[in-house]
Amino acid sequence: MLETLIEDWPEAGWTRVSPFPFSAARAAFAGLTADEGRLELAYYRRPADGALVAVADFGPRAEGAPGLVHGGMILTVLDEALGAACWVAGHPSLTVRLSTEFRLSVPLGARCLVETRVTGARHRLVSAEGTLRGRDGTLYASAEGRFMRLDDATYARLFGRPASPKSPEKS
Repeated sequence: MLETLIEDWPEAGWTRVSPFPFSAARAAFAGLTADEGRLELAYYRRPADGALVAVADFGPRAEGAPGLVHGGMILTVLDEALGAACWVAGHPSLTVRLSTEFRLSVPLGARCLVETRVTGARHRLVSAEGTLRGRDGTLYASAEGRFMRLDDATYARLFGRPASPKSPEKS
């Protein structure tokens, strides 16, 4: 897995990106929760290694056990971020399998860094992995996933437009 110790995010030089090329593709669960005080998720390209990273701010409505972020919210962040890594790498896809290991509970109100990378692509399956870390480098959770690339017909059915080779937009 990737390891980065960072004091404050985003760092100077990180470029804000929108990993999904248009709003219909961005209508993900994590995108909808920001207005509800649960989660704010912002994506960046890190110039040092070209990795797609995300800064996740867990709000008061992300609470599960008292004072802690709900595990489902952590899963959501990792699922969306790994999927975003696939889209940015040119593989529009949906989650097929996600395996997550929870290491430590995430305190409510935490700002965390999600680091992602695509680890392989074969036929229509894309593999990705990622970590969720605290400001001090604490590893809270890690995930590995498999994602199914969308064929042109499925892409058009889901998003009401043909797939295009357009790369993701900057925000």
